[in-house]
Amino acid sequence: MTKNLLILSMFILATLKLNAQCTPDNTITKAGFYPDSLPPVQINQQYNQVLQFKIFKDTTVLVFGTLQKATIDSAKIVKVIGLPSGITFQLNKPSQTYTPAEVGCSLISGTTSKAGKYKLGIVLMIHAKLSGFPVSQVDTLKSFFIQVNDPSAAIPTFTESIFQLFPNPLKNNTLYFKNVQEAGSILNIFNAQGQLLVSQTLTGTEKSIDFNYPSGYYLVTINNGSLVYRTKLIKE
Repeated sequence: MTKNLLILSMFILATLKLNAQCTPDNTITKAGFYPDSLPPVQINQQYNQVLQFKIFKDTTVLVFGTLQKATIDSAKIVKVIGLPSGITFQLNKPSQTYTPAEVGCSLISGTTSKAGKYKLGIVLMIHAKLSGFPVSQVDTLKSFFIQVNDPSAAIPTFTESIFQLFPNPLKNNTLYFKNVQEAGSILNIFNAQGQLLVSQTLTGTEKSIDFNYPSGYYLVTINNGSLVYRTKLIKE
């Protein structure tokens, strides 16, 4: 009997440890993911990154071919696809289900040996109400990626003095680029909620893009395969 209790206690402690590897930051009040982009991984080195999140209160559902607004009751993070081999995504709750009133977190950790850019897909099962009736739908968040770098590879890097965008603040819909020197780099622009709005491969000759989005704050990233250059964009 004593042996069985000891085994049970060890199992409970192991379970608690498994589900306590990140602590939700309850000072977060705005829906979204924090940070809004993930730092790069170095091959064969331990990676530990906590991702905090708070789900949105509303969503849109397709009803008879028309998008309609629904109130979210909860969302379950079903799985994360596209992770590098050896990297895990571990939530703080075994139920994997969160309401708009709470903050959740995940520990992204592990080691990997293969360099590259890994586009992640966070698969959500959303439960909501539309005019009082329960509805459910699957959605996939695709705004995150993990860049795995090989420090021994001789890859040129961006610095702030190389790449510029203007005007900033942006008053119209035309965003200009200056000194884009590395063809094949990936341009991404995210809104304040972490949603990916623009993603395109730069050829090194682009002079401008059309950015027809509302006023607000945006995150612009340039990824050249070794370093991610980030800057904020303000749209007036």
